[in-house]
Amino acid sequence: MCLRCFKGVYHLCRMSLVRKSSKYASLNWTRNKYLHSALNQQTNKPRRSTLSSSCIPLCYFSTTNAMCQQKCHGGDEELESRLQNLVQAFEEDDGILQEPEEYKEYLQEHFHYDGVHHSVMIVHPAIRWGPEKPRSTTPELQLSEACALVHSLPHWRVADTKIQKVKNRGGFIFTKGQLEELTDLLTSRTDISAVFINVDVLKINQVAMLQGAWKMPVFDRYTLVLHIFKEFAQTREAKLQIALAEIPYIRGRLEQINEGQHDHLTGKTHYVVSGGFKFTYIQKREALVAERERRLRGELEKIKQQREILRKNRIRKQYPTVAVVGYTNCGKTTLIKALTDDETLTPENRLFATLDVTVHQTLLANHLKVLLVDTVGFISDIPSSLMDAFSATLEDALIADVILHVRDSSHPDHVAQTENVVDILSKLLPEEKLQNMLVVNSKCDLISDSESTPGLNISAVTGTGMDELKKSLEGAITSSTGRVRKTFRIPVGGDHLSWLYRNATVLSTTDGEDGHSYLVETIISTSAYGKFKHLFSKRKKKS
Repeated sequence: MCLRCFKGVYHLCRMSLVRKSSKYASLNWTRNKYLHSALNQQTNKPRRSTLSSSCIPLCYFSTTNAMCQQKCHGGDEELESRLQNLVQAFEEDDGILQEPEEYKEYLQEHFHYDGVHHSVMIVHPAIRWGPEKPRSTTPELQLSEACALVHSLPHWRVADTKIQKVKNRGGFIFTKGQLEELTDLLTSRTDISAVFINVDVLKINQVAMLQGAWKMPVFDRYTLVLHIFKEFAQTREAKLQIALAEIPYIRGRLEQINEGQHDHLTGKTHYVVSGGFKFTYIQKREALVAERERRLRGELEKIKQQREILRKNRIRKQYPTVAVVGYTNCGKTTLIKALTDDETLTPENRLFATLDVTVHQTLLANHLKVLLVDTVGFISDIPSSLMDAFSATLEDALIADVILHVRDSSHPDHVAQTENVVDILSKLLPEEKLQNMLVVNSKCDLISDSESTPGLNISAVTGTGMDELKKSLEGAITSSTGRVRKTFRIPVGGDHLSWLYRNATVLSTTDGEDGHSYLVETIISTSAYGKFKHLFSKRKKKS
């Protein structure tokens, strides 16, 4: 890039920061109190959500929530002070979630965010042979999942489907004869308003060619999943992550134009003059995309810092956590509802019903309080750049004490789904945690005994296998957190019992034979056990 063009791009970025009286004045900095209301849910208005108020977003889990109200001790005051300082610094404008008109045009061009409820023709390009051909699934099952994606959007419907065998998904995907056949079919159907090509992501020349031939919007899995995310995102964090996920898609398009893969109206010969500098229209788009990415990452970094503070608070209080992971719509939320007996949770039978990581408390049979972390579901054939935008959401789940992998044993494609989840987790988790992961087969009430797969079969609806699951969780948590069973003989009237109730899980308390002591059975961490011995053996010596 020449020096003059570089100065033009730099000038654009500077203008976006200092221009206060431009045509985007309506997007000026409007301070909001969103995080204050989230951190003070007991007194302020409840956050809008499809889940109940007992389902608390992980980034807002702190000692101010009803779920973990306890008197602050030691470092709590410092943590809460740091958190409040961060919340105060996090007050920013809602304008970051509102795009300038020019950026909206980019989104409309690539994603078709026009609010239209489409009647969709789904075309699944099935590879005949070669290394790219899936081995653990079938074209029919892949097409079925594509239909489920479309049905996840309100008022969208599937008008027709077609499995088209192809050699590979490069070039223009379809041969000349296949393209003519599809074009004749689409032009003869007045009930079809869009086409969904069931591949992870289409190149810009493929989209331009197909939309030019069919005269209607063409979607791939990347754009359709973003439509679903955008439709159901509730929290500010989810909306920020979706906005960030749009950027790699747009940037990829701009790179393909620059590389000459697509002859576009806005190519390098179309110049725009601003502030005395001349630069290409592509360079202008790149500058605006880079500026938006910078602002989005800045806001998400603030959320990450807040998560770090709250994570340290939970670790200090020694709350064991279980991350519930699995393929989308495998029954994770239904299982959490069964484990917590929270009747206010309302699981939905659709893909990506959960877009925010949320925390739920349960009490195991040994009276151990455990936090269950509900996570965003996985799905196959999605570019890593889309899931990378949600990396901050997955961080808390991946450092959990125990990973619980939920598999939908009733789904006809459960083998391929399991392979997809394990493949993703193997790239995110250390080998030790992956080997110690608990695996359960959910919805076993919907299959016959002959169809059962290896592992613990459970049904959150009928209660089958739930007691066995709780025992497995007890053992896994005890092992991973270093907790041990200990029985203490403590004097009556001392501080020992109250200390154990605060810092350990008390299983039972019985009177001692001498009448002057208690026998207290506990589950206690090794660190807390060391503190107990240090604190009370020291007092005994002094007395």
